Amino acid sequence: MGLYKRLSENREELRRYNAAKRRAERLAGADSSRLIRLETVSETERFEMARDADRLTAFNKAVEKWADEVAGRLKIVISARSTRIPKELHPNLYTDNYGIINRVGFSFPRHGIYIHKGAGRGQGGWIGSKWEKLKEVNGVTVGTGIMRHTDPASLGKQGTGNRRAFQWFDPVIRVHIRRLEEITLQYFDTMIIDATRIYVDR
Repeated sequence: MGLYKRLSENREELRRYNAAKRRAERLAGADSSRLIRLETVSETERFEMARDADRLTAFNKAVEKWADEVAGRLKIVISARSTRIPKELHPNLYTDNYGIINRVGFSFPRHGIYIHKGAGRGQGGWIGSKWEKLKEVNGVTVGTGIMRHTDPASLGKQGTGNRRAFQWFDPVIRVHIRRLEEITLQYFDTMIIDATRIYVDR
């Protein structure tokens, strides 16, 4: 079997696996976005927290402060490679029905992923991606409806040539996740942190 045929079969197998995984997550109602989930198995504990307004506010402020500190660190690390990402990177916090923060994420331009993985024009991953072409109209970025796709000739070449991976995101999260665990343990006995989805390299 030739090299290109093996590479093609590997790509197809990976594509099928990821598609099946996404379908399973959708059926299970799982959130597939890049977020840290703060989950507690005790509904009573969440209810008690919601009744104590001071404790609830203190917890949310502590998590918000953690997210701001991590965002600040991420901006410092990536500023060596990009001027746009530090300007647009910001934390996103989501609350449950009780007003308790239960998800934390970070938004930044898509090329932040390319820098992390060492991808770019002519150096794509095994699967590739698609995205909508954007344009700026009167200072506002709008979609054009034109879909762009990874050039097939670049598949499997990320992290090569002049595009080396610069892992700016995952290492910072790994270093700071311990502090988030400490914060949750101060306020909850049964809180579990699921950070598996936040990482770029999963």
